[in-house]
Amino acid sequence: MRSTFTKIFLSFWLTQALIMVATFFLMYRDFKVNEAVYTAVFGLVQSNAREQLRAYAVGGCPAMLAVPSEYYGDGFTEPKGPMLVFDEHDQALCRQVDMRQYEPMLAKMHKFGFLVPEDLNGGYVMGLELKDTHGQKYRVLAQGGYPKGFYIPYREMTPRLGIALVISLLVTSLITIVITRPIGYLRNAARELASGKLKTRVKSSGKPPSKGDELQALVYDFNNMADRLESVVNAQTLLLRDVSHELRSPLARLSVALELAREEAQASLPGLDEQLDRIEREAARLNALIGQLLSLSHLESTQKLPAEARVDLRELMQELMPDMEYEARGRNCHVKLVAQGAPAVKGNRELLSRAIENVVRNAIAYTAEGTTVEVNLHAEELVAGEFAVLAVRDHGPGVPEDGLKSIFRPFFRLDLSRQRSTGGYGVGLAITERAIRLHGGEVVASNAADGGLVVTMRLPLAE
Repeated sequence: MRSTFTKIFLSFWLTQALIMVATFFLMYRDFKVNEAVYTAVFGLVQSNAREQLRAYAVGGCPAMLAVPSEYYGDGFTEPKGPMLVFDEHDQALCRQVDMRQYEPMLAKMHKFGFLVPEDLNGGYVMGLELKDTHGQKYRVLAQGGYPKGFYIPYREMTPRLGIALVISLLVTSLITIVITRPIGYLRNAARELASGKLKTRVKSSGKPPSKGDELQALVYDFNNMADRLESVVNAQTLLLRDVSHELRSPLARLSVALELAREEAQASLPGLDEQLDRIEREAARLNALIGQLLSLSHLESTQKLPAEARVDLRELMQELMPDMEYEARGRNCHVKLVAQGAPAVKGNRELLSRAIENVVRNAIAYTAEGTTVEVNLHAEELVAGEFAVLAVRDHGPGVPEDGLKSIFRPFFRLDLSRQRSTGGYGVGLAITERAIRLHGGEVVASNAADGGLVVTMRLPLAE
């Protein structure tokens, strides 16, 4: 297997060789076009006209008229008429002519510098411009039987150039396809892998590539990387799920033991109530964390939404608002819903409810006391289609710019503004991100211009 560099090098020289072969072939190919006749006739007319002008300069009109000037067309067998020479004022030298016949032709020569054959009295007239030894400009008209046709200078080279360009284009296109196709496959696979499709692979033989084949080596390494990444993520997900399940049993036994200890403490050790309450709170927190971890693990391994249905987001938000407002009052703040229209999406109602609750609860936890968490629901049309947009804005400290994407990672925590005393375990937003992505949407965070964090969820509208 040749290397990519060798392929490009050989392809380039193959292109050049094909162009050279085609050029040599076309040099000896007789293309039957009028230019071959015109070129010869123009040369003959120009030579004869210069001879007449030299005679005219030496002996005037008698000497000029003594020079043979009739051109024989149709295989040089039939005379068509004398060659006419006009000065710069369009006056014929030494001949009496009907200028009405030649004025249109001379006008074209003023414009183009030459005259393609035009029909005149059963023959064709062609013309050209030339200068004598003193730089004086003259125009020459000659009549003959050569074919009439549109004349393009050097048009006889057009077939050669056209064929050479076609060959070059075909070979270059082949090179481009050979080189860019694997790169295009890699690019698409990388996008799918980044979107969470860990089973994405690029088609290949599966065997280690031969030495020097850089593109195949890149494909091979990419597939190995994808295999390793899938294995690590699956192992992490499995570990997370197994650990969460294993923690549930001792946590349940801890809750039973706590209740028994509370009953005994009431009889003999009444001062332990405060410590037992603390144990109960921590056990409840641990139980909530395990529940979140199980939800996250389930979302990580899920590729298709369960029980899809049409969900009216405005109706869903109105159901969630009483609970959200109740939690907000516990922190001396409020939640306000501003809904424009009633956008509907296709998805799982319970999963969407949990995702939205996580974002609103996160905003309630970090907004300043006495402020209002604003929830804005509307629809917008983008290039990719129509989307339902749910934006949740708090009035808290915000997030550093380099942490706006990281807050959707599990267990991510900021050191300064978001501590355990105000927030959860860093799992809620991760659940939201995976739930929204599972619905074909996206969730992004940004800092508001006047302070606070805005979390925006976009979901494709249902048809």
